[in-house]
Amino acid sequence: MARPDNETRTAAKERIKQTKATRDAAHQAAEEAKKKADEAMWKSIASELDANNLLQADVAEVTEFSRDHVLRRTKQYRTQQDD
Repeated sequence: MARPDNETRTAAKERIKQTKATRDAAHQAAEEAKKKADEAMWKSIASELDANNLLQADVAEVTEFSRDHVLRRTKQYRTQQDD
């Protein structure tokens, strides 16, 4: 098989560079979306806990996270810290 010439290689490398940039941007957007979704979920859980609508044990059961994880993740959003 013949080797590609420099012009062909340069053009192909540029296409790969652009494809990687598109991929990197998509990954960044996905990470940001995940971060926002996590924050919204933990704020909602904290609000339910503050309203005394459920217990940390209930959240742990539904989310399948440990009670300690629930405590750590909701602490910054809680207005009441009595759980």
